[in-house]
Amino acid sequence: MVNETTSFNGDITLKNSNGVDTLVAYLSATLDEKNENLNINMNVVNKELLNADATDAKNQYAEFETAVKSRAKDLGYVIF
Repeated sequence: MVNETTSFNGDITLKNSNGVDTLVAYLSATLDEKNENLNINMNVVNKELLNADATDAKNQYAEFETAVKSRAKDLGYVIF
């Protein structure tokens, strides 16, 4: 038996005080198509900058989450 999974990876980047794009969090998600399991993970690497520009960070996270949920819907996840 073969189980298929779909993986997503992304980053949240924000501008630091010098105007340089800086990585603040890694995002990953996995869709288990057989059991309709969905996991979204975020690993924060720069909490200070994340908190300083939370609005942009939330928007980037929402974009990632929307892409994951859209794919889940395409795969037949009934909750979406």
